[in-house]
Amino acid sequence: MKGMIRAGRWANQNKYAAAEILDQQTFYRDVEATYQGIRDVDLVPNLSPLNIAAVTIGKDFMLSHGYIKNDFDVNEWAAPEFLEQAARELLEEEWKKRTTSKLPQAADPLAGNLRMG
Repeated sequence: MKGMIRAGRWANQNKYAAAEILDQQTFYRDVEATYQGIRDVDLVPNLSPLNIAAVTIGKDFMLSHGYIKNDFDVNEWAAPEFLEQAARELLEEEWKKRTTSKLPQAADPLAGNLRMG
């Protein structure tokens, strides 16, 4: 999940480059059309009601056409704790990077000939 969040953040910051990649997997006619299709879309995964509804529509289609055999509740299947944990871990990693990056590096007391007293 952390990789999906990172990819979504990158894609949000680099929409045209993301469109070039996504164009290879979409129904749009070219990269420019793909860009227009994703320009205003948040590509970071989330479990918004709109996304849950879209997954439900896809699940219902696959169920009705025999691609999946057993029905299930998308809201239960989505398991938000995985997305929440990944987002929390990324936030903690970013916080650690930003708050410690400006601190001076401590000397390793075991390296070289440093005297301790």
